[in-house]
Amino acid sequence: MARTNSIAWPTMFDVSRNKVSTVSDNTSIVSRVRLLMLSDPTELYNNPTFGVGLKRYLWQYNTANTRARIQDRIVECIGEHEPCVVAEQTKFADSLLFTQSNEVPVQEFNKLKMTVGLQTIYGDEVSVELNSSDLQIRIDAGQKLYGSGGNQ
Repeated sequence: MARTNSIAWPTMFDVSRNKVSTVSDNTSIVSRVRLLMLSDPTELYNNPTFGVGLKRYLWQYNTANTRARIQDRIVECIGEHEPCVVAEQTKFADSLLFTQSNEVPVQEFNKLKMTVGLQTIYGDEVSVELNSSDLQIRIDAGQKLYGSGGNQ
């Protein structure tokens, strides 16, 4: 029996089976946290506290101060909107947090590449990886949806 379920994000629809896709357990938690991190406040549910709002940091320098503000916002949103995660035990890394190799990650300036390690209330550890392409996909989709281009 699954401990937690949610709609799969971003692939919410299983067209081949004509149903809504769902995920369970740790996959469910990772999916919900990714949605929370990639959303802007008021974008979903018209809730001003739901969503980290990474787009607002898009043109800022990749400094320790900026990363600290992003991390604080992520912990705050997780604590408020994700009941299956212990927000105070959230860990951050500038690249992959859990790797099998001993390679030292290369710092890429002014690119978002972050892994968020989460402790669930079930005692499991999961990680959510974000990079600038995740954010760029969301920006491009918004430009297509709300763009001012003519009919093609």
